[in-house]
Amino acid sequence: MTEQFFTYTDKFVNFSKADKDLFASVLTFKQVDTKTELVSCDKRTDELFFLLKGCIRKYYPKDGEQITIYIMTENNFIGAFDSFITGTKSKETIECIEPCELLILNRTDLDRLYKEIPLMNEFVRKILEQTLIQFQQSLNSFILDNPEERYTQLLTQNPEILQRVPQHMLATYLGITATSLSRIRKRIIKKA
Repeated sequence: MTEQFFTYTDKFVNFSKADKDLFASVLTFKQVDTKTELVSCDKRTDELFFLLKGCIRKYYPKDGEQITIYIMTENNFIGAFDSFITGTKSKETIECIEPCELLILNRTDLDRLYKEIPLMNEFVRKILEQTLIQFQQSLNSFILDNPEERYTQLLTQNPEILQRVPQHMLATYLGITATSLSRIRKRIIKKA
């Protein structure tokens, strides 16, 4: 399980064997079922998650609805970063869409790693830069693209998500209703 994780970290920094051993010693492996909430709205979290296997979504509850803002598959970090960093209650929920295998890193251990592994700051900075870019691209798409363009981008860039995520969750992720998503899919099939 940590081999997959360190294949991922090697894209950003080259931790020494001793650094990897220390890092691995603070990671907790966990298997969870579909619909498991890793982070719940209105609760604090001090954990970050690395997804080894499965699919996860991040959503905001609003007026009885669940608005999906992020969908993640294998080999990515996810967390309620505002709650993790500030210690405040989360405004979002992170839920497993499929059975998942995770590595969990808690805040206390991360602080320890910052002190004991010199490359840790660089690694986390690069992960946060990547996350910031993803959020910026998502925001840009919501401002500049219409729903059909957003769906087409998803179809091109991440087609497996369309098979793994229920249509009503995809619709809120794209900022539309499930009915509108169905119409968009029919138009695209017709064009093909």
